[in-house]
Amino acid sequence: MSELTPDQISQLRELGINVSKPVTNISKEIKEPPIFTPITAKSEKRPTVSTQGTRLLPLLSISGLTLISFGGLVFFKNKSTPSLQPTPTPVTHDISTNSEPTPTQVPKSIQHYLLTSQQSFTQALTAQTKTDQTNAVAYLNQAILEATEAIKLFPGDYRGYEQRGRIYQSLVDSQPQVLSLAIADLTQATSLNPSSAEITRSLATLYARQGNVDNTINYLAQTVSLEPTKAQNFYDLARLQQQTGRLPAALDTYNRLITIIADPVQKTQVETEKSAIERLLTQNKTPSTTLSSPTVIPTPSISLPDQPSLIQANSGTGLIIAAPETAKDISVKNLVDTNSLSGTATLPANQKSISIQNSKLIPTSQVYLTILSGGKNLSLQVLSKSKDSFVAGLDTPTNEDITFKWWIISQ
Repeated sequence: MSELTPDQISQLRELGINVSKPVTNISKEIKEPPIFTPITAKSEKRPTVSTQGTRLLPLLSISGLTLISFGGLVFFKNKSTPSLQPTPTPVTHDISTNSEPTPTQVPKSIQHYLLTSQQSFTQALTAQTKTDQTNAVAYLNQAILEATEAIKLFPGDYRGYEQRGRIYQSLVDSQPQVLSLAIADLTQATSLNPSSAEITRSLATLYARQGNVDNTINYLAQTVSLEPTKAQNFYDLARLQQQTGRLPAALDTYNRLITIIADPVQKTQVETEKSAIERLLTQNKTPSTTLSSPTVIPTPSISLPDQPSLIQANSGTGLIIAAPETAKDISVKNLVDTNSLSGTATLPANQKSISIQNSKLIPTSQVYLTILSGGKNLSLQVLSKSKDSFVAGLDTPTNEDITFKWWIISQ
């Protein structure tokens, strides 16, 4: 045949194929193939389909179904079928040659790492309840690594340091080597977020565990300033100020505390402590400004390690993950009456005297006593003192217990 018939051209148009150039002198090998362009409803330019080197077979119509073959490929098209659309080619991205993210990649936020770290820590707690130490250690290390990744990617965000520091803090009971790591992380966290009372109280707890009295008191003082309506902070601070002989500072703390206490029993206890401190200060003629060292914001020299410290299971004591910190008292490690500058003691009924051991006594020390309860109208005295103890008592015994507070001033 020399050219397409009008009927064939009509059938091609129904298929959505436009014959842009009339075809003549078609032989077995088509020298100049026609160009077929899909016709769409829009004016969008479609890709060109070339049939060079292919054979064009006759068009057939079978019960409304049109069949056409190009180069051995057979296409069926119902007259009601929409025009053929080209298949989009997926865009690929070779990460080996380009580090830029693909359009579908979303950079992970710090919340992702914090959440993953916390989930691993929770799984470690679950494993501990099942006495599965192997998995507990594995989950803990995963929690530490996720928090470390947050620190690396977001070094200016305090939350990564706080998360890792609290994980270390929970392990101090069984892994004492992580105490300094917890302090380092939380110190960095508070430098990035100095308004967090939770972090400063955690640091006070850790320094108390370390036995560092000064930093414990200083961080508690910061906590009181940041959270001035929480009574527990005042109680802890006042008690430590008394133990370390900072009675004027303790009196100031009690005066602030009493304004926020609603419970009448607690208020009575604070009033009693206040009165005792005031009497002790009255006995001492030294100006109160010289008796209490000022509170200074600590600036410990702590450097963060380059790599996180992972946990190794201790075959002796085993791994212990502490429960989240509750509002319990903060007590400085090894700080007891025998090495404090102030404390409380009780002289039993019908006993004339009691000896108080204390390593802070020196030959020039002055010891002051004041009764808290019992022994009404009686005068409790320091009967004697030596290098490491003093004796408190009465001229004659009484039939009731006498509770008293003592205070050592070293000249």
